[in-house]
Amino acid sequence: MKKILFACLSILTVSIQITTAQKMSTTQTEESEKIVSAFFEVVRSGREPDRAAEFMADTVLAHQMNSENPEVVKRSPQNYADHVKEFLALYGRYDLEVTELIANGNKVYARWKQTGKHLQDIDGHKATNLPLTEIGSAVYRIANGKIAEYWIQLDRRGFELQLQQNEKQAITDHSDKLPFSDAVGTGGTVYISGQIGTNGAAHLAGPDFSAEAGQVMKNLGDVLKEHNLSYKDLVNVTIYLTSMDNYNATNEVYKKYFNGRFPARVCIAVKELPMNARIEIAGIAQNRSY
Repeated sequence: MKKILFACLSILTVSIQITTAQKMSTTQTEESEKIVSAFFEVVRSGREPDRAAEFMADTVLAHQMNSENPEVVKRSPQNYADHVKEFLALYGRYDLEVTELIANGNKVYARWKQTGKHLQDIDGHKATNLPLTEIGSAVYRIANGKIAEYWIQLDRRGFELQLQQNEKQAITDHSDKLPFSDAVGTGGTVYISGQIGTNGAAHLAGPDFSAEAGQVMKNLGDVLKEHNLSYKDLVNVTIYLTSMDNYNATNEVYKKYFNGRFPARVCIAVKELPMNARIEIAGIAQNRSY
């Protein structure tokens, strides 16, 4: 009888311990989910980034889960607040939607969709003011009521493709707004409109004048190629400069595109050019096989 009673008491004790542990686990899970949810709503959303210290430990280990180069970045609440402010500068007041939030004990998985606009240069891609969407996910570890560590992954390939597509769209939009053709051909002669140093994202190449002038010559070459012509087919060129201080630099760039046989040319100083360009070149080419 005593053995039976002891066994029953043991089972009851174990049951109580399991129930208590389950309740503690449930409470911890709910608390962890609440912390991460509030962190996204207040800080990561860009609404109040300076409140990061309410949700983050003094030092947070941020694991960057990049297959080619995984690394760990140590972040402080102030550092993270500055990080979010960089997002706001890059994308403006973006929309952030948490699409999945799963908690288990002291860890929380979150997936999000962030949509903003491309307002500043990103990884060599010029700003286009076109929409950009980021898909990301992370696992957050909670300790002492705050985020102490996280492991983050981003859809970098999808983001890069958007940047490339936006560049192409910017070129199309820019071209559609201009009331003239890049070139018109008649009777074997091709008249080329003035070309400025805009690159693939419809922004002026830089930072120095030589880079801008080189882009002008490249754009001129692209127009020639569209008409099955090349630089050697140019018979007349007109160069417009906003400063004659750039005359020598222009010649240094210009002569690289000809093998000693130069077309007739005139260089004109002007007060200003479209898009604050410093150089514009127009030309006339002759199809010698016409």
